[in-house]
Amino acid sequence: MAGLLDKAKTASNDEPKSSKSSKKSESKTESAALLSKTKPVVATSKATAQDAGPDIPLILNLVGWVIIVLGAIISLQGGGFGFAVVLVVLALGIGLILFSQRMTGGVSGLKTGISVALAFLIAVGPYAAIMIIPTNASIVISELSIDEDENDFTFVVRGSTNEITAKIFANDQEVWEGSKSLSNDRATFYAPLDEVFTGNSYEHLVQGDGWLANVVIQYRLEVESSDGQSSSIDIDPKFLTREAQNSAVSIFKIVKTTNQGTGASSVTDGIAIDAAVGLFSNGEQALDGGDHSLETSDVLSVASDYTLNLVIKKGSQTVYNMPPITVNGLSASWSNSEIGQGSVEIDGWFALPGTAQYDVNQYLERNKFYDDAGCYTFELEVVNQFYAGDTSTYTSSNSWELDWDEQDSTQDGAMTAC
Repeated sequence: MAGLLDKAKTASNDEPKSSKSSKKSESKTESAALLSKTKPVVATSKATAQDAGPDIPLILNLVGWVIIVLGAIISLQGGGFGFAVVLVVLALGIGLILFSQRMTGGVSGLKTGISVALAFLIAVGPYAAIMIIPTNASIVISELSIDEDENDFTFVVRGSTNEITAKIFANDQEVWEGSKSLSNDRATFYAPLDEVFTGNSYEHLVQGDGWLANVVIQYRLEVESSDGQSSSIDIDPKFLTREAQNSAVSIFKIVKTTNQGTGASSVTDGIAIDAAVGLFSNGEQALDGGDHSLETSDVLSVASDYTLNLVIKKGSQTVYNMPPITVNGLSASWSNSEIGQGSVEIDGWFALPGTAQYDVNQYLERNKFYDDAGCYTFELEVVNQFYAGDTSTYTSSNSWELDWDEQDSTQDGAMTAC
């Protein structure tokens, strides 16, 4: 009995100690948990503060590489900016890259060496390839044309080089040479026609009812760059066929009708005159009815500088002189108190000016040249003007019988070739 009471007391004394020990343990656990929860909060707060500002080292690094790429672009110009400029840009880019590494405190000899070598290769490599390694890059000749106002043969040369020397040959004979520096990889040349042109590139040969254009002078353009590149092309013969050697005239009557008390009557009041100038077969000729055998498709109109003079003769007597017509390129123009002012584009057959207007046609009034029946010859003179003091003249003659009644055009005689 006494033994059981002692055990019960012992058990009673042990329970409170265990409870206190448990509470102390729980209190320590909760404090540790609170401490462990607050530490991440403080760390997170510090990271957020760092993210709020710009990353200066990263920005400087990126700017450095952008400058390196800019150096490569300048280098690709082939020396146009000078090697010193490329080196300055390269030094600036590398300097920013190295400075950004110092700011991060992560300077590495290996990393720095690789960055410098890569930057140098990007910026200077293209320059070295262009300036040191031989190149077969082509230079291009384009935009060939004739400046009729300045009388120049013009063309453009493009390429990555400093200077171009151009030469023009007529067959194998050099007729012109010029040199120019390139700006933005191009240069425009102006070769005076009075130096270049030595004769028509085309000539006309009779072939059936038409003509055959045969190249007798082949003009050639050759260019060479200061670094040894070269190119050449044959010049289109139409550019340098500038001497008009053939001409022709055709005529048709202008008949006016009037109403009188006894009825309508018609009378021939004059003629409209057409002309063709350029190169065509020498076998073309006048036909009856004021017509001509020459077809428009058989005419090669010549763009050049020349003057047209039309003279009408009856037998050997001159009965009319048309004021001169000036041609510049393919544009003919005139200005005179008798025939007024006007212009026309030359393309095959074209209308000559007259002294009066009927509908859409200008015509030469009969009282300006016609007196009575006879063979009237229309002489068209072409005076080519190559440059001051150098001319060539070609004259064509086309004739028709003109026999016009004073009061009734139906009584006119046949307009036969004579």
